[in-house]
Amino acid sequence: MDYEPLSQVWFVHDYIQLQFQDRTLTILNEPRLHLPSGEALARCDSGFCDNLLLQIGESIEGAVLEKQSHFTLQFSSGVVLNVPLTRDAARCAEALELPGAWIIFNE
Repeated sequence: MDYEPLSQVWFVHDYIQLQFQDRTLTILNEPRLHLPSGEALARCDSGFCDNLLLQIGESIEGAVLEKQSHFTLQFSSGVVLNVPLTRDAARCAEALELPGAWIIFNE
């Protein structure tokens, strides 16, 4: 990813899409949002969606892929989005998809 700012967020029935200008990251596993306060929110927690939407306009300071473990995006606001890449987190074969770049499968 070119570390473009987040421009849109879509909450679809069982996945989330993050739009970074002309690229869309699809997150199929259940992510956790880690706030600078130390609070961690699952998608089902109150405040998860609102806090993710607040990242619109924020740039990405870092992206880390640890195969068989997790994928992490760190926003310039200090918020971290963590997506587990383990079998117990899997709802389908794919965990993440960035068309034209990669598809990450659950291990």
